[in-house]
Amino acid sequence: MDKKKGILLVALGTPRSCETEDVREYLKEFLGDPLVIQKPRWLWLPILNGIILKVRPQKSAEMYKQIWTDEGSPLMSYTIAQTEQLQGLREDFDVHFAMTYGEPRIDKVIREMKESGVEDITVLPLYPQYSLTTVEPIIQQVKKIDDKINVIRDFHQIESYTDLLAESIREKWQANHYDKLILSYHGIPLSYVTKKKDDYEAQCIETTRLVVEKLGLKEEEYEHTYQSKFGPEKWLEPATIDRIAELPKEDTKKVLICSPAFVADCLETLFELEIENKEVFVENGGETFDFVHPFNDSLEFTKVLSEVIEKNKVEVEVEV
Repeated sequence: MDKKKGILLVALGTPRSCETEDVREYLKEFLGDPLVIQKPRWLWLPILNGIILKVRPQKSAEMYKQIWTDEGSPLMSYTIAQTEQLQGLREDFDVHFAMTYGEPRIDKVIREMKESGVEDITVLPLYPQYSLTTVEPIIQQVKKIDDKINVIRDFHQIESYTDLLAESIREKWQANHYDKLILSYHGIPLSYVTKKKDDYEAQCIETTRLVVEKLGLKEEEYEHTYQSKFGPEKWLEPATIDRIAELPKEDTKKVLICSPAFVADCLETLFELEIENKEVFVENGGETFDFVHPFNDSLEFTKVLSEVIEKNKVEVEVEV
């Protein structure tokens, strides 16, 4: 008899609400992960608990309030939609979702899946590119429960993903006369790449190469940047917000921005890019700042997830 199979989609996580205390609880878990902030615990935890968690939660809560919807967190809503759509496409799997930080917890959902009779579980992190700061925490949490569970590391090289990403950009790019396309990826500290050998930067560069090739863009028509810098440490560059401030002075007044590291809208897309970066661009003389939203509840993207799972299934069977 075939084993009952399951899929677990995993996103980063979100506060329960946009109230300060819920944001503080979420940030404490997220920023307390030694894979996210790779500093000695004796140094980092006093800074986190003594300074950051006293100041940042209120500021972050105000940001969340600007993107919160009647259904709650956009990331939660879109992750639920992706899960439901994937279940509709893949009746051969029992499909669930979890969050790396916050609820529903990875360990709890996996145990519930096992209790329901699911024996063969595949975990798919909702990140096209692998990083020690995003996918590795998922791998570590999963392995603590069952080290035989397979976790898919990335899917940036899947052609249907880059095709869909290129198509989502093309629709807007061709509808307006933009001066430049900005491909903005979530940043990580430079030391994670140079010292920890995180291959995230290389995968982001490869994603950009594949997408601009499909779009047929010339080198001067696009830029590759990194956003969300946190703390004094040197991060991957160039910084999106720095380039956004500089571009109007270089006579680049109309830009289209896209964030290929995200598959669903969240604080980093809806607030940081669409509100904060837009304000900086306009303040410095920019005229048009348009944003290509992540895939969100696009059924075409859910079909890509299904293909990623199928390819992984074949690869695992070949290895066995």
